[in-house]
Amino acid sequence: MVSRKLKILHTMTWLAPGGGVDKNVFYTISNLRNEYEFHLAVGEDIFHNEFQKIDDLKIFICPYLKRHLNLWEDIKSVFFFYKLIKKNKYDIVHTHETKASLISRVAAWLAGCPTIIYGLHGVTFNDPHSKIRRLIYIIIEKLTIRMNDYIVSVSQDVINVYHKNNIGKKIPYSVAYSGIDTELFIGELPETEKKMLLKKRLGINKDEKVLINIGRFSYSKGQRFTIEAFHRLLCLDKNLKLLLVGEGEEMENCKRMVGDLGLDEKVIFYGFSNNVHELCSLADILILTSLREGLPRVVVEASLCKVPTVAFEVEGIKEAIPANFHEFIVKQNDIESLVGKIHDLLNSEKIYTQYACEAYQNALSNWDFRTMTNTLRHIYNKKSQ
Repeated sequence: MVSRKLKILHTMTWLAPGGGVDKNVFYTISNLRNEYEFHLAVGEDIFHNEFQKIDDLKIFICPYLKRHLNLWEDIKSVFFFYKLIKKNKYDIVHTHETKASLISRVAAWLAGCPTIIYGLHGVTFNDPHSKIRRLIYIIIEKLTIRMNDYIVSVSQDVINVYHKNNIGKKIPYSVAYSGIDTELFIGELPETEKKMLLKKRLGINKDEKVLINIGRFSYSKGQRFTIEAFHRLLCLDKNLKLLLVGEGEEMENCKRMVGDLGLDEKVIFYGFSNNVHELCSLADILILTSLREGLPRVVVEASLCKVPTVAFEVEGIKEAIPANFHEFIVKQNDIESLVGKIHDLLNSEKIYTQYACEAYQNALSNWDFRTMTNTLRHIYNKKSQ
């Protein structure tokens, strides 16, 4: 007798262009779909739907689920997910992202789902909020976290912050680092000639050093700090270019900032890209000035291109950067130290080479998506017993 496949629903708030959460869920479903029956439920904000590539994946769109708080729409979202979970009788509901996790965990709990797994991708209440708003987020998490049977965190840092705030301390958890297709970076990095052609197309001289920042343009991603640091770096070294990759609501503000600082000839706004590995391969240093992360996978992607990172201190960063090079992590908002570390790294060939090699090995060993999916397979099977 053939045993029935476990039926698992993944829930997400939206599908972002190049989103790390999207990649995690995509790799999970696409690589384990022969072992489990997966469904996906997501809100209406869909900017890039890679899940269409997965044959026979059922995708449910919740018309009420938005990224921002709206009490009436959120209540309707709870009922949408409640009916969906009741009808399809899922064995496991695996939630992702703040809004979808809250709404679908409540719905799954009300529907009597046997197992609810919280995919914890970051610390929302560490976003730049007012004290009152931060307190509200913490209270909501404390009131609803017990509805979950298990937590899968993208980094040890994130779960430590939750426990420090007395959230979810009694709930079992595992850490599953964000899955990355390491073979893509190893096998498809452009050759020197192709790099030169790409540099020429972007207006980068062959002798110019390239600093890169990759991520959705948002307040919490902090591209404005990268631009300010770059402006100061030009006083120390004129032979630099800054490549900003991504889209988002803060892009226009950043473009205005670049114009006001007179940096139009030095800063390139590339827009959204599916070829992060190619763009990383052009760079000398990745600058990460995020104010909130879960596990900054872009640091791992840069490491796979043997590109070192200089970063603000943020959740997960010390797990993504080898311990020997934690000196290149500076306090948030400390632009002076950020500039100093970038300048030091650009001017020390020995340290640069050591950092690049160790970061590459660290990324290769810990972040292949197969490691992540093996961890999730174990969790799914264990929770179903």
